[in-house]
Amino acid sequence: MNSGHPEKRARIRLDARTKVFIVGALFAGALFLVEAGIAEILIAIDQDCRASISSVRLAPDPFDVCASEMQWYLARATSRGIAWVVNRDSAPIVGWLTMGFIYALTGGLSAQTFRGKGIVAFLIAQVGIIAALTGLGYFRQFIA
Repeated sequence: MNSGHPEKRARIRLDARTKVFIVGALFAGALFLVEAGIAEILIAIDQDCRASISSVRLAPDPFDVCASEMQWYLARATSRGIAWVVNRDSAPIVGWLTMGFIYALTGGLSAQTFRGKGIVAFLIAQVGIIAALTGLGYFRQFIA
């Protein structure tokens, strides 16, 4: 097999814009994984709290004892995103995949477009995405 000739591997050459896009997408994906993990921990704590007060005879409002209504919507919008807004019973993995893709696309485009200010532009876009999804999740209860 190796008769003294070094193997020649085809090298993939990426231009500078593609490298910047990939770095931005990876940064955004990593940030999403951290945010989604924290949000899922908060969702689990809230579900445990709600389960524990549901057995009380005169149970108080869960939004008074556990996470507030805004925290409830914000945690779900942060972690599960569009999949949760469209279908609240969808599997969390669907939300994680779609939101991870949206974050990666937003991060890559921000890095490519704004160069030195890409992180700031991405964080502003990310706050806007989460705010929009939180609002849509909240208003969905009045529409559906």
